[in-house]
Amino acid sequence: MGKVGQPKITFFVKFCIAYKVMQYQRRWNVTPFKAWMLFSNHRGFKDLMQEHYKNRASYLLENILGGPRIDGYSGEIQDPRKNFYKNHIRKIIEQFKNIKIYTPKEFKEYKAKIKAKKVSGIASLKNIIKKTR
Repeated sequence: MGKVGQPKITFFVKFCIAYKVMQYQRRWNVTPFKAWMLFSNHRGFKDLMQEHYKNRASYLLENILGGPRIDGYSGEIQDPRKNFYKNHIRKIIEQFKNIKIYTPKEFKEYKAKIKAKKVSGIASLKNIIKKTR
């Protein structure tokens, strides 16, 4: 017997969502909710949500990709992305709160630091020997 209920989100999808929301949050100095709303306008958002909703009904994907809608019962405006943030994204961000987000300048320094480590030691002798043709 299989498990009953909603399938779990894969680690890949969780990590991508958390990384991009934190990246937007740091880049534009906004709240996590505002970063999520900015990310929902990104061109790769649809592909990520398709991966998230792959085992579920197709109308759920269309619902989150569409804009705000008016609730039939109460007449108030409902935004599925806001509800998705409230129910899922806050928990996902809490799981990955120690992710290091690099700016382009920091990433170049990080790469140079890694490259400098590779040059030291016995492996550095390989680069010194020049082969004749």
